[in-house]
Amino acid sequence: MIVLSLLAAALQVTVPATPATPPPAPTAAEPPHDWSTLAAITLPPASSDMVRFVRDEVTSGRCPRAKATDEQMVLVVPLAVRLGPDGIANSVVPLAIGCPTVEQYSAGVAQRMIRHLTHRTMMAGDRWYRTVITYTWPG
Repeated sequence: MIVLSLLAAALQVTVPATPATPPPAPTAAEPPHDWSTLAAITLPPASSDMVRFVRDEVTSGRCPRAKATDEQMVLVVPLAVRLGPDGIANSVVPLAIGCPTVEQYSAGVAQRMIRHLTHRTMMAGDRWYRTVITYTWPG
């Protein structure tokens, strides 16, 4: 009988349920996976100095991704940009296109370009945007 009493008492002890751990929320440090949902920022055209750097990377073989059209070469670098509350581009993430030097160069260029946009103070801060830099030169 004592054994039954102990067994009954043991069965009445409940272990508190462990709450399910929620999935981690997206961090502000990373853009969402689907960039098409982001608002767009239009950047000015690439300058001749910017194009020269990219053209030299393509010519040297370090960036084989440029596409030839009828009369020119084109390389498009998509970027996700996080504007801080102050309107400054805190993070710039290039889409991997197989040209690491051009990707990183474009991230720096985009950050500078955004710093000089006159309308950046009118854009909502503390969020991600998408943009592209298109490099074109005679082919």
